[in-house]
Amino acid sequence: MPAFTYERDLDHPVPVEVDQAIRTAVEPLLQSQGLDHTQVIPGLDHDGDPVLYVELQFRLVEPGVDPKVLIQAGPAVRQALWAIGERRFPHLRYAFQPSQQVLGTEDW
Repeated sequence: MPAFTYERDLDHPVPVEVDQAIRTAVEPLLQSQGLDHTQVIPGLDHDGDPVLYVELQFRLVEPGVDPKVLIQAGPAVRQALWAIGERRFPHLRYAFQPSQQVLGTEDW
């Protein structure tokens, strides 16, 4: 897969191979944390560099989500993308339910 080029319009959908690599990396890892939906959106970061915004929507889970599991998603996605030749940096956005508890923060 070629690296991002500016000829590619940002409005075009993310290639299926890229979308599938991301889903394959995050779904087994985050399903236990309530992962409900994944969306990949091409964009530009604050410096104007091409990136991938990975929107991760979660349903409410009890007793809470485990940050030790969540933190593994970023490296897993980067490795999966680089393995297929995709060089855009993935920015993961986690969208939890407002009342979601985070394990290990009970005493904060």
